[in-house]
Amino acid sequence: VNWDPGTRSAISDLEVEQRGTEDTLYLVDYPLASGSGAITIATVRPETMLADTAIAVNPGDERYTRLVGETAVLPLVGRRLPIIADEYVKTDFGTGALKITPGHDPNDFEIGRAHGLEEITVIGEDGRMTEAAGERFAGLTTDEAQREVVAALRHEGLLSGTRPYSHDVPHSHRSGMRIEPLISLQWFCDMKQLAAPAIEAVADGRLRFHPAQPWTKEYLRWLENIRPWCISRQLWWGHRIPVWYRGAEMHAGAAQPDGDGWERDPDVLDTWFSSALWPFATLGWPEQTPELRAFYPTDVLSTARDIIFLWVARMVMFGVELTGQLPFTDVPIHSVIQAPDGRRMSKSLGTGIDPLDQIAEHGADAVRFGLLAMSSTQDVRFSADRVRQGEDLANKLWNASRLILLRVQEGSAPSPDHAETEEDRWILSRLERAARRTDALVEAFEMSAAALELYAFLWSELCDWYLELAKPRLYDERADRTAVSATLLYALDRTLRLLHPIMPHVTEEIWSFMPGEAGLLAVAGWPRPEPGRIDEEAEACVGRAIEAITAIRRYRDEASVKPSAVLPARLSAEGHDAMQEQIARMARLDLSGDGDAVAEIAVPGGVVALLPSEDFDPGASRRRAAAERRRIEAEVERLEAKLANERFVQRAPADVVERERTKLEEYRGALGRLR
Repeated sequence: VNWDPGTRSAISDLEVEQRGTEDTLYLVDYPLASGSGAITIATVRPETMLADTAIAVNPGDERYTRLVGETAVLPLVGRRLPIIADEYVKTDFGTGALKITPGHDPNDFEIGRAHGLEEITVIGEDGRMTEAAGERFAGLTTDEAQREVVAALRHEGLLSGTRPYSHDVPHSHRSGMRIEPLISLQWFCDMKQLAAPAIEAVADGRLRFHPAQPWTKEYLRWLENIRPWCISRQLWWGHRIPVWYRGAEMHAGAAQPDGDGWERDPDVLDTWFSSALWPFATLGWPEQTPELRAFYPTDVLSTARDIIFLWVARMVMFGVELTGQLPFTDVPIHSVIQAPDGRRMSKSLGTGIDPLDQIAEHGADAVRFGLLAMSSTQDVRFSADRVRQGEDLANKLWNASRLILLRVQEGSAPSPDHAETEEDRWILSRLERAARRTDALVEAFEMSAAALELYAFLWSELCDWYLELAKPRLYDERADRTAVSATLLYALDRTLRLLHPIMPHVTEEIWSFMPGEAGLLAVAGWPRPEPGRIDEEAEACVGRAIEAITAIRRYRDEASVKPSAVLPARLSAEGHDAMQEQIARMARLDLSGDGDAVAEIAVPGGVVALLPSEDFDPGASRRRAAAERRRIEAEVERLEAKLANERFVQRAPADVVERERTKLEEYRGALGRLR
């Protein structure tokens, strides 16, 4: 078994982690009993040679064929060791001769059983050498014993060489100590019969991983190659093994059998055995309780990849075996958030980030949004920018909601049925599309994409565009504001519902101020699809207006026109009749003038001609544009040369290379606009 000297307990294969280790490979001469020389073996653990019971060579290795059947003498101990032939021995490792220590190596154990070898244990459960190691070494730790054994071999002239050796060494996931393979009487569970239904559940689609690959393949690979599970542990806490002993008698059962003299097995079940029972044992199983009937099975288990085998697969196996039902149907595998420098978060390394500190600084909703937005199907580095993005979004939502709720017409209620303008129909259509995409992304467990989808809709379409387009009607208290009020409240209502799972606190607070008696947002219905709200014509109309306004604003910025200046202009473009007034207001143009154009701005369907104005110098604008064009051309040339350099692309960190590529695309886009 895998013995953990730190916890003094057996542990399962899944609780063993391999760590890269720089060791020394010792070349030890074992004298032949015939006196005709020696056979040299290579080992990184000379302290275990005290338990050797044979030397094995590959039957096809011509170097040692003549020695098979002879006997060697174990250095420092004097025990006679048969030289045996076994196909397991690799001819290209070490010297090609392998010391066989059945008591301290699982492969040697199998070879020993096949050849009928003695099994000697020289390392105890406490990680120290036992009496079987001899008086000289008994009581030493394994590290101390290694130093003493090497010194003794060197003194006797039996150490013929050393060389460095890098390899993976098993360590306990629990204590961190090196695993000692020991022969120990333990309870095992044969997993083949349990694994078959768990494999079938994935094969027929009843159990689904998200993303499907690589996790479905990994789950199946482990189950199809599953080994017996050592389920007994030598720990203080846990479910006691339900086995009772009296002399040579043994009884398996939860209750002590009748009669005197029975003693219960002192071992406990592996923690993960108990955890595998959790989905139903916590609900009163094996009794058919109301809680069990109500809450088992469930739908979703959200988890990380590192416990797919330790817990997920075992819950599936035990659920099917003991209840006849899968405990859940969908298993989304989420990211593990690493430290910003890519290392794992750890208190000992000082790389941990306390979420309570983040919440105190940015708010709980900001942290929730940030963690979802930064996640993916791979492990990711913690992004403070994403958390700040969440904080900005919460503030944006709060301020926009405050404006809406304070300005809507008294007595108004959320409704999509009063839309009267192109922008009203546009926001209802865009809202429906955002709701559809969000719903599909949540159903697919793509929570990062869902969070960013809602961010884009709320920030840009609802706040930056519709709210700005609607302000004149919203602020005109002399007019009937029913249409704009009902539409704004409806858009806010559905946005709060969609955003609530991601940012529950701020949305719940805003919801409490919505008109009517709506109760808690937490129990409000998720938005249902309303395909009739999709309006292709309104989307095209307002979309053209947004492109036009954006192009005009960009030109004004590049020409250094004062933000407050209203420029005389003429709109010579088709498709803007319904939105002409909004374009003029939001781009700060006066479209009533006439005259010769001094500059033109390309917009969908035509151009906007700028007329003479004190606030705009076309000559200076052209000169600034030419200078900016030359600057950007130089940047494009510099970045293209940098990214064409293979040494930079290969040696620079991937995120640095990606930033340079993004910068190049941005410069190319800006250059295209200036031309």
